[in-house]
Amino acid sequence: MLAVADVVSPVVHSPNFPDNLPPFDLILSAGDMPGEVLEFMATKAKVAPLYVMGNHGVGLLREESGAAPYRRPGGCVDVHMRYVEVAGVTVLGVEGSARYREGPFQYKESEYACMLARLTPRLLLEQSRRGRAVDVLLTHAPPVGPSAGSDHAHRGVPAFNAFHRRWRPLVHVHGHVHLEGGGPREHVTPDGVRVVNAFGYTLIDL
Repeated sequence: MLAVADVVSPVVHSPNFPDNLPPFDLILSAGDMPGEVLEFMATKAKVAPLYVMGNHGVGLLREESGAAPYRRPGGCVDVHMRYVEVAGVTVLGVEGSARYREGPFQYKESEYACMLARLTPRLLLEQSRRGRAVDVLLTHAPPVGPSAGSDHAHRGVPAFNAFHRRWRPLVHVHGHVHLEGGGPREHVTPDGVRVVNAFGYTLIDL
């Protein structure tokens, strides 16, 4: 899987993409990736990028016609509060970050908890059918733990840790936290969930 978030890597936004990377079956955008870049990847790759919006909303594009102020990137799939399967991998997305000021794509902890609770019937169904509720949790914000930022705006979301304990996804892919701060690219939680920060880009094997 190719995962991207927050900053545009010249490796991804390249005329040689995707041939300049090892083969991948899935593209995941963990938020704050410009809509133009998402559309670029959609036109160049064989699979539609799956994405969630970040707190800055840069995935939205302005309409050239002026008919509407913003639009979603074409050829891509917004997986916020959606359960999708691509190439045999199931993905569940949750957008935005923990609220730190007024604005869109920011949520209180109680709102995140309610969002995830609404998905329980589908997760129970998939768990009974497949033996695992979901393979990949795709979010912009990190869970509480080593991958969270040290400041209030980049804090972890406890509801994601509760999701780990209840549903045990194989991987939790997030963005929002820049790696220049010294945080880990990835770590494994006490519940056995592999947490990967997609900042820039990274390749993930399941």
